[in-house]
Amino acid sequence: MSLNRRDFLTSATAAAVGAAIGAGRAEAQAMAAKSSSDTLPVRIGMTDWNLGERGVVEKVDLARRIGLDGIQVSVLYPADGLHLRDPKLQGAYRKAALDNGVQICSLAIGSLGPGEPFKSEPMGVMRVADAIEVASNIGTNNILLPFFRDNAPKTDEEFKRITDTFKELAPIAEYHQVVVSLECSLSGEEHMRILDAVGSPWIGVYMDPWNCSYYGHDPLVDIPLMKNYIHQVHVKNGKELMSGPNERGFAWPEVAELLYKIGYKGWYVLETGAPSGDLTADTRKNIDYVRKNFRMPA
Repeated sequence: MSLNRRDFLTSATAAAVGAAIGAGRAEAQAMAAKSSSDTLPVRIGMTDWNLGERGVVEKVDLARRIGLDGIQVSVLYPADGLHLRDPKLQGAYRKAALDNGVQICSLAIGSLGPGEPFKSEPMGVMRVADAIEVASNIGTNNILLPFFRDNAPKTDEEFKRITDTFKELAPIAEYHQVVVSLECSLSGEEHMRILDAVGSPWIGVYMDPWNCSYYGHDPLVDIPLMKNYIHQVHVKNGKELMSGPNERGFAWPEVAELLYKIGYKGWYVLETGAPSGDLTADTRKNIDYVRKNFRMPA
């Protein structure tokens, strides 16, 4: 019987306590407290576009060689013929993930189509419905749904249209057990306006603290506000390594501690470049930074 990470850690804790009994009760209790850590291993993925190219199965192998736990893959429209709807390619992704021991942590929708999808065009809704099924078929339970600037709602009418759209998509997401996570230029309060109106745990938030700040909001305010809806997190630092200066004005360790305190247990997905020109070396440095500064509650 295989063990998942939580089961493995539980077994390891029990073994440590058992070994300590001979050393005396006080020492046993100390070892148990140390072994029964309040954290689990942090899971780190990376976007396929930052690994060099969107929608390419071979990037799963590259993720393994770099030392990542997962990869966020893209569904592309329309020049590639909606290629991730191809069962053979879906199977290739599943096989690559199993062969490399790298999980497909989420599916990113590259484009919702022309115009203002979700606000005035039906194509965006159709693409999300397709993506939900694709995500399930390739073995992931989370979708990054981006809509920024003009695609984001501004008027009461636009908020209602988008809310109604998500109400229609939520049962599809629930059927496939896939969360549709919004990443957009809205504030935390505006996110909650949509999420509260939809009222479904299958419509959530893809938190990107860097983008949150870029669009004029404070991630230290928005993260607690949306804590029950955050399903995945992007981490990046502009053109710098994660350990470099942050021009957005917030400190990553502070954000990391806040995510821990709200009980976030999802993936941290690097959306980082290679400032030195060496993708492998720079990504490994960013992985080390995340493992050092971020914690996952047990």
